[in-house]
Amino acid sequence: MSAATASDLERYMLDLVNEERTSRGLSELVLDKVLNASADAHSEWMLDNNVFSHTGIDGSTPTERMTAEGFDFSGSWRTAENIAAQSERGDEGLFDDVYDLHIALMNSPGHRENILMPELEVVGIGIQTGSYSYDTGTYYSVMVTQNFAMTGGETTPDVVGQQSRAPDTSVNEPDSTGVLVGTATAENLVGTDQNDRIKGSGGNDILSGGDGIDTAVYMNDISNYGLTISDGSIVIEDRSGGDGTDTLNSIENLEFNGTVFELSRFTNVSTLTEADMLAFSELYVAYFNRAPDATGLLFWGSALADGMSMNEIARQFFDQPETQALYGGSSSTGDFVTAVYSNILGRNPDTDGFDYWTRVLDNGAVDRAEFILAMIDGAKAATGSAADAQYLETKAEIGAYYAVVNGLNNVQVANTSMQAFDGTIASVVEAKDLIDDHASLVDTDQGSEFTISVTGLVDDALDWI
Repeated sequence: MSAATASDLERYMLDLVNEERTSRGLSELVLDKVLNASADAHSEWMLDNNVFSHTGIDGSTPTERMTAEGFDFSGSWRTAENIAAQSERGDEGLFDDVYDLHIALMNSPGHRENILMPELEVVGIGIQTGSYSYDTGTYYSVMVTQNFAMTGGETTPDVVGQQSRAPDTSVNEPDSTGVLVGTATAENLVGTDQNDRIKGSGGNDILSGGDGIDTAVYMNDISNYGLTISDGSIVIEDRSGGDGTDTLNSIENLEFNGTVFELSRFTNVSTLTEADMLAFSELYVAYFNRAPDATGLLFWGSALADGMSMNEIARQFFDQPETQALYGGSSSTGDFVTAVYSNILGRNPDTDGFDYWTRVLDNGAVDRAEFILAMIDGAKAATGSAADAQYLETKAEIGAYYAVVNGLNNVQVANTSMQAFDGTIASVVEAKDLIDDHASLVDTDQGSEFTISVTGLVDDALDWI
């Protein structure tokens, strides 16, 4: 176990931190000698290697470094880390620099949250000085690491006359949530094998969750963000610029201003083939008679990739209020068949087709939920009409262009775009123009709509227009 006694500068920073906490009715943090050693070592390592990152020696995470120094993570526990740096400035001595760094941390939402986290109990503060190179040059600088923790295990207080705290012997389940907060610069933030919450806090970061159920946390409303999924890569962009553009690895959830988005329920869609995705787009268009919204299409597309059958998904679609309103839950069999022909193939049924399908439905050989899927299969079969197959394929491409390529979610625009199509080339151009116009408005710093697109599946949708 490594241990270090805090310097006067480090105790001064503790006083600043505790003033912030007590003014808000929170308990004071106690300096811990093991955490002091961990924080000192990381500050020194950053100076020696001219690196500013929560990822430390040998690729270590903050929790791994605290553990390596010998901090006792037992029972319920949690960690967090802040880092800060600036060149020496102002009056002689470093106390004014420490104050400046404290103010900078308090003005950063993620770092402020760590300082004011109610459940934290102990802290290690490591302040080291030395030469550090910035974009503007190399300067004598002050480097700070704050290692925060709470634990049911033993601590080693750095307070005169205070004894080490014995471990909490009550039976506690481990708190499996870790907190890792980045800075406004680009960083590679790596979580633990627990359930981590990772905040990039600005800059174009790489966020890696590792094992556990991990959450990437963002400060703005979900409408500000665009998500791009490809095979083996997930990138999220804050169109307002505040959170930058992050690459996500092993992240199961996203959180936007307190709202959770279950990312893991969408990512497997990238394993589908182009043919699978177009067939699924056909299903979506047939049941709802509009372009798919990206969130819905990719959610169900991932379910398909995970093994759910098209028949099972078709039944789920048929039960949706939107489908029931479109096809009329209590309409006659003839009216239902006519509506399906109109919505899927853009025409009235021929006499033979009408008679065949009404008979099949009336005798129970196929129920209404299965019928729409059967109609799709019939139109695409070798015995079907080439014109019907082309009409349905074009509708599927319009839907895929809207939802998969552009990642759009506005249902009203999805409906307007699809209704523009009447089977002619001119109507395809009109539908594409409507989609392009909406996509150009969404892709601004105003962040009017959350988008979730997939690359590598149907990138050539409508490329013939």
